[in-house]
Amino acid sequence: MLKKYKGLLIGLVICLFAAGCGVNDLVINDEPVNNTSSSVEEMPLVKANKNIENKLTIAMNVPRTLNPLYSTQDNVQQALYLVFSPLVNVEENGTISANVAHSWILNESNTAVTLTLNNHIMWHDGKQLTTDDVLFSIEQIKKINDSPYKKAVENIASLERIDETTLKILYRQPFSSVLQTLCFPIIPKHIYDVPANDAVSIQPIGSGPYIFKSMTPLKNIQLEANPSYFKGMPHIKEIDISIIPDEESSLHAYKQNLIDVVYTPITEWGKYANDKSSKVYEFTSNIYEFLGLNFNKVMFQNSNVRKALLYAIDREKLVHLYYLDHAVVTDTPISPMSYLFDNTLKMQQYDKEKAKLLLTQEGYERDPKTDMLIKNDIPFSFTLLVNTENKDRVKIAKEIQKMYKEIGIEVSVEMAGKEDYLSKIEAKQYDAFLGGWQLSYALDLSFALHSAKIVSGQNFVNYKDEKMDELLQQAFVAPENNKASSYSKLQQYFVQENPYISLYFKNKVLITKAKLSGNIKPTPLNIFANIEEWLIE
Repeated sequence: MLKKYKGLLIGLVICLFAAGCGVNDLVINDEPVNNTSSSVEEMPLVKANKNIENKLTIAMNVPRTLNPLYSTQDNVQQALYLVFSPLVNVEENGTISANVAHSWILNESNTAVTLTLNNHIMWHDGKQLTTDDVLFSIEQIKKINDSPYKKAVENIASLERIDETTLKILYRQPFSSVLQTLCFPIIPKHIYDVPANDAVSIQPIGSGPYIFKSMTPLKNIQLEANPSYFKGMPHIKEIDISIIPDEESSLHAYKQNLIDVVYTPITEWGKYANDKSSKVYEFTSNIYEFLGLNFNKVMFQNSNVRKALLYAIDREKLVHLYYLDHAVVTDTPISPMSYLFDNTLKMQQYDKEKAKLLLTQEGYERDPKTDMLIKNDIPFSFTLLVNTENKDRVKIAKEIQKMYKEIGIEVSVEMAGKEDYLSKIEAKQYDAFLGGWQLSYALDLSFALHSAKIVSGQNFVNYKDEKMDELLQQAFVAPENNKASSYSKLQQYFVQENPYISLYFKNKVLITKAKLSGNIKPTPLNIFANIEEWLIE
C-alpha cells in the first residue's frame, strides 16, 4: 500500500497542518487518499424515526471513536462538530472567524499569537471552558500519533497560560497562515485527562450546540439541543444520527427520505435534489484538479509548450459537460474564492490557434504523413495516466485527448487502478497524469512546487525553479500586512510558468429536505457551523 500523501512545508522545521486546517492530500475518487471509510459492509439502512417534529436526522459512518482529536473519518468529524466546538472557524474564502477564541493578536513576525477566549462557554456538564482546556487539547494532539490535527501543532514551540481566558502560543518558525492552523476542536481537561485507551471510548462531552444523549451501537446516536450553547440554544430540539456504511448509502438514504441532510462532492448530485422536496447549498471546495506533467520529459520543460497545452484545453467545456457546471475554472492552485486570490489576473481562455502558434514558434511543424506535430523528426506524443475509479477523470482524459489531437498532439490514455496509479505517480513513471489535491486552508504550496520536495516530498512532477522556490519561501513567512502581496507575486509567476496545467476547483454541496429553513450557511470544514440558526418548518 502506498504511503499516505501528506503535504509538508519548507523552512527551518518541516511541518504542516491537518484535516483541512492543513494536510494536502492527493484526491483519488472525490475524496482524499487518507480518508478511510468504515470497514463494515452490507449494513442495512436504519429507518428514520416517524416522529419528525423538531427532529433532524443525519447520517455518518460507523465511528471508530467519538473523541474528535482521534477521529480521521470525514463525516464522523462533521457530526462531532455538533458536540465539540473548534477553537476558530475557517470560512469558505480561507479566512478565520471567532468561535471558542473570541479574538486574537498575531505578532508582526508570525511567531506568536495571543488568544482571548469567549468567557461564556460552558461544557455540557455545567463547568466553564477555560484556558486550561485549550492548553490540554493542544498537548493531547501532540501526543496522538494519528490525530488529524497533528501537523497543526508541530510548529508550536511553547504555550503560555496568561489567565483563565487568555493564552499565548509561541512558534518555532514564522508561517503566514498560522491562524488557519487553529481550527482544531477543544475537549474538556476534567473529562479527558485519562489514559489514551480510555480517552478513545469516553462518552463525548463538549461545548457544542448539541449534547450527547445516547448511542445504540451500529444503529444510531441521539443528540439534544444544548440550552447553554454560547451562540444561543438551537431551534432544532433533537438530532438523530443514523449509522450507515458509506457515502453511497447516505445518498440512498436521503433519496428514500430516511435522512434529512446529505453532504457530497459527487458531480451528479442533482438526481438527489431534482424536485421541490430539497434545498441546495453549493460552495467551492479546496479540491484542485490539474494535469500534471513530468518535467523529466524534455518537451515539458519549455514554458511556451506548457502554455500551449493550457490554451488547447477548453476547460469551460469540461466543467459544463462533465461537472454539470459544478466546478470553477482556475489558473492557479489558489481558489478564485480565496481571500488571497489575485483578482487582477486575467483568466487564460481556450484558444487552440494561439496554442498552435506557440508550438510553431518552438520548432514544431506538421508531419504531412500523419498530420501530427513533430520536431527533429520526433512526434509530439505522450501518455496520460488516469485512475479508473474516478469516472469523471476518465471521461475528461478522453476529451483532452481529442482536444490535443486537434492541434496535432498524439495522446494515449492509460487507465490504472488506484494502487497502480499512485505507485506510478510516486515513482514518477509516467508522462502526464490527471490528478487533484485537497489543499489545506493553512496555505503553503511548497509541498507540490518546491525543488526540495522532488526527492522526499510530493513534488511528483519534478518541477525545479529557483525563482519559484524564492516566491514560495516569501509567501511562507510573509507578515499579515504583506501576505496578499506575496501570494499575488506567486500566482503571477505560476500563471507565467504553468508548472501544473490548472483545470478547476470542484464544488461540494449540502442538500437538505425542504422542511429545513433558516440561515443555513455551511462551511467546507464544518457544514453545521451555524446549525443553531437552522429551523424545521
